[in-house]
Amino acid sequence: MHLFILGGTGQSGGFAYKYALEQGYHVTLLVRNAIEHKHANLTVVEGSVLSQEDMDRAFAAAGIPVDSALQFLNAPRESANPWSKFIGPPRLLADATANAARALRDQQRRAPLPSGRKPVLVAMNALGAGDSIAVTPFITKFFINHSSLGKTYEEHSAVLAEIEDDCGKDVDWTAALAVGLSGAGAKPVKTFSMTERGASMMITRESCATWMVNVAAGRMGERFSRQAVIVSN
Repeated sequence: MHLFILGGTGQSGGFAYKYALEQGYHVTLLVRNAIEHKHANLTVVEGSVLSQEDMDRAFAAAGIPVDSALQFLNAPRESANPWSKFIGPPRLLADATANAARALRDQQRRAPLPSGRKPVLVAMNALGAGDSIAVTPFITKFFINHSSLGKTYEEHSAVLAEIEDDCGKDVDWTAALAVGLSGAGAKPVKTFSMTERGASMMITRESCATWMVNVAAGRMGERFSRQAVIVSN
């Protein structure tokens, strides 16, 4: 199993790639700056998630086909303050996700995976994006509508609106709409449809990342294939 991860130097992505290595998977990270972590099954490529050339170079770096890709990027702001200035390039999340989907499609059309399964793209998203706004808590809606967080949710909503077309018929996909994120802790994950109530207020980054890796690795079968799913503890 070879997993390709965008956003691996972030908090959630860090949990994801370390868990994947613990499972014996090969992991390739496309990062802006090299990391110190050394592991026999870890390939690190420096480059931009928005560059097709860098994406293709990273896909080929390990010399083995990519089974699945995971996206853990976030729309950057100057600080964690909800009113801080948005500083990321426009459409960072949507364009990076589309770039990964294109690379998976191209690989699958050139040489289908030996396993016979389709490659999978699993993208981290957020409760409040797309149709999930209907079941989003009032306080979250307030910040979406009245702070710079709204720009982040525009990015997440663009991913949800475009991921199915980006993946086409050659790539399966899952979007994980996380509720509020906390730190470490392996906890059970509950799942809900995009407009289903019942999710708790929080999910640990570790449990969300672990769930996403398990989906990408096929451990959930096709239960969440081609779906956007709310995830919470």
